[in-house]
Amino acid sequence: FWTSCDASNAGNCRYVRIFMETFKTMYGLNKDQLELPTMPSGVWSSKHCWAMSTSSFVEFVMFSRMFVDALDSRLYVEHHDHGNCPLATTQLEAQHCYCHLLEVLVNVWAYHSARRLIYVDPETGIMMEQNALESRRGQMKVKWFSFSVLKGMDEDMAEKVDDEHPTYRWLWPHTGEVFWQGILERERQERYNMKLERKRRNKERLARMRSRYKQKSLGRYVKPPPEETEQDQGVNTAAR
Repeated sequence: FWTSCDASNAGNCRYVRIFMETFKTMYGLNKDQLELPTMPSGVWSSKHCWAMSTSSFVEFVMFSRMFVDALDSRLYVEHHDHGNCPLATTQLEAQHCYCHLLEVLVNVWAYHSARRLIYVDPETGIMMEQNALESRRGQMKVKWFSFSVLKGMDEDMAEKVDDEHPTYRWLWPHTGEVFWQGILERERQERYNMKLERKRRNKERLARMRSRYKQKSLGRYVKPPPEETEQDQGVNTAAR
């Protein structure tokens, strides 16, 4: 697997430039704290000819966002300012510097996160599971690819964006949703404050209505006594 990755990425896939250094940058580790994930020989997906469950895909997107961010932080200046892509052997490949690497990234993540990945033959459409879980036992580095670890890293980055609002170039916030528990709590508090504000305004409005000046009547109607009413009716009858 890694030999094939080196062949398609100008020989810089695994050790010196890419996977190892990017993993260390991503996890904030020293050079001796992480080894290159072992990948057994066999058939692996390329050119995104694969399928997986929706929940697994969401986890992979979360992982790949952080991986690409770490990769971009290391190679952006060299690639964009100096025009050098260490993963490319031709000018056309250099224009899409990370493409070949990201095509094989899903294999590493799926294998070591204990997720099922289905290879789809692009010509025949035949689907076949890659490396069944039973064959991976004892070879997976689950602690680096588990959902809890990645979710914690994702929330830490989201909290940093939410607190600092960085103005420097940072790819990660632009690749997807920025969310952590503090945002949910703040939105809940904002809704509660809006509810209290509406109640306060309604209370003030009712108080104004109660205290509003009411004009006194200019005159007072006095009902005539019954005798006068009967006499008036008699006069009207006689006149007719």
